[in-house]
Amino acid sequence: MTELAYYAGCTAAYRLQNIARSSVKILKRLGGDLKIIGNDEICCGSVLFNMGLIDEGVKLAKNNNKLFTDMNIKILLTECAGCAKTFRRVYPEHLDFRINTLHLTEYLDGALAQSNLELCYKSPIRVTYHDPCHLGRGLGVYDPPRNIIRSIKNVELVEMSRNKERSRCCGAGGGVKASYPETAEKLGMQRLKDAEQLGVDLIITACPFCTQNLNDAASVYGSKLKTKDLSEFLVDCI
Repeated sequence: MTELAYYAGCTAAYRLQNIARSSVKILKRLGGDLKIIGNDEICCGSVLFNMGLIDEGVKLAKNNNKLFTDMNIKILLTECAGCAKTFRRVYPEHLDFRINTLHLTEYLDGALAQSNLELCYKSPIRVTYHDPCHLGRGLGVYDPPRNIIRSIKNVELVEMSRNKERSRCCGAGGGVKASYPETAEKLGMQRLKDAEQLGVDLIITACPFCTQNLNDAASVYGSKLKTKDLSEFLVDCI
């Protein structure tokens, strides 16, 4: 039986492939039986459900349920916070979905702590963490990514004034970026300003949607502050 399966999600698979490559590299370094779903992946349907296209979302949900069951997947690791929330909260509302789903940070929090990997950034760096809405308020996952960041040598983690339950949305989720890209960028810039007040060198987050939109906003509004997915940052620290 496949112990672990990695589900990249649409954004990491098509738009931000370095995030997916980084995650797989970390998972392989940790060892164990890992299945990469890859070309067999089907969209989780998160955007469809969020935009009210329930029937279309349920079709994808049924196809995914069959795929995961046929592959004998025991634990599904998702890259995207939206995918994690969709599998854990939305699917069970519409079908008998029993695949144990973890966001990648939840798994890595425990796996890295038990491993022999030494994580150290090349030089002292000051970072902040942005809570993705689906991962934070959606699933209540706040500590795992912070635990990982704090475990890395040469890294100082400082919090934005609005964090965890009170975190400001980056502006990308729920179909907003697809339908109202300018609004998404404006909201992203507000979040960048929260981080800029701290004088940090980097924003770390744990959702490809957030990573893309915060970097897009920085480009549009001329901010020098960059955002990296936690997996990308971890690769830099091995």
